[in-house]
Amino acid sequence: MSALADSIITGPMFFQAIPAEKAAALIFVPGLGWLEWVEVTGTGAFKGYRTLRCGALEFGTTTVPRSYEADLVGGLASKTAQASLWAWAQQNGHVVAAAAWTAKEFKFADVDDTYFRLPDLRNVGTRFTGTNADTASARGIGSYQSDALQNITASLSGSPSGVYQFLGEWASAAEATAAASGAFGLSVGTRATFPDGSNSSSVAAGITFDASRVARTATETRHANTAFAPRIHI
Repeated sequence: MSALADSIITGPMFFQAIPAEKAAALIFVPGLGWLEWVEVTGTGAFKGYRTLRCGALEFGTTTVPRSYEADLVGGLASKTAQASLWAWAQQNGHVVAAAAWTAKEFKFADVDDTYFRLPDLRNVGTRFTGTNADTASARGIGSYQSDALQNITASLSGSPSGVYQFLGEWASAAEATAAASGAFGLSVGTRATFPDGSNSSSVAAGITFDASRVARTATETRHANTAFAPRIHI
């Protein structure tokens, strides 16, 4: 029979704080919920209780972390107070050297004998693992991918006389037969007027490029989103 079934029959064991010794396979601590007894050797060696959802990403909806959450904003955490989380990170290959730690990656840094650094997931969205569309390589858990803009295409065309004059001048407005599409645009000026009242024999022209002609634009490239606080279940 499972530990949870046993707890249902005999009644769950409640503790106000996490016990140092094994009391049962599964216990309940107010503020943390259900905890299981874990014994792991090797990398991330750990012996003690940890929450069933330890290491799970949480979409924070409160102004401060709940009792079972920690902010993922690059802060330091105690290897003693958060021993189960630190062990979990090591067991799952999410730990890097302090010098290799960088924001926006789901990586924990081994700072010193006392502290480890939590990931900083602010200002970055999430995406499930799969294949990188640009490189055809597999995306690893916790890896970061910078923003990118889907390719925008445009074209320029014109009469034989206009093609080689795109960046120069046309003899007349009538000869300005070039056409632009997509994000490109053409600006055709007027003839210059001289002091004696005569006009220039050519018309100035230019090419403009503006992605907003064909796409929604902003200071950054981003997907439609709703903001939450980045947190982890301790």
